[in-house]
Amino acid sequence: MSDADPNRTLFVMAVCKDRPGQEAIDAREEFMQGHLEYVESIMDHILVAGPIFADDQKTLIGSNLIYKTDDKEQARQWLESDPYFKAPIWESVEFHLFRGALGEAVGGITYR
Repeated sequence: MSDADPNRTLFVMAVCKDRPGQEAIDAREEFMQGHLEYVESIMDHILVAGPIFADDQKTLIGSNLIYKTDDKEQARQWLESDPYFKAPIWESVEFHLFRGALGEAVGGITYR
C-alpha cells in the first residue's frame, strides 16, 4: 500500500489528562453542555472522541480526540476552541500523529 491510500492516512490524536481533585470534576459537569455542542459542531473533523476512564470503569481521568488531519496546529486550534480546554479540567494535553493500522475501525488490516 502506498501512503496515498486513504487507509494509510495520518491523523492527530489529542490525549488530555484531567487535573486531580474536585475542581476538575465540577468543571467537567459545568462545561459539559458547551463541550458537547462544540464537538458536535466540528464532528466532520473528528474520527473518534471520548472520555478516558480509570480502572474502576467509572472515574473519568481524561479525554481522547482523534482529528481528521495530519496538521498538529489545526488540531490544536480545534481543541483550544473547546470549552473544556478553557475550563480548569485538563492538567496536560499531548498531540501525537496516529495511523490506524489494524482493526474494525479501519476496515481490517491496512499495512499490507
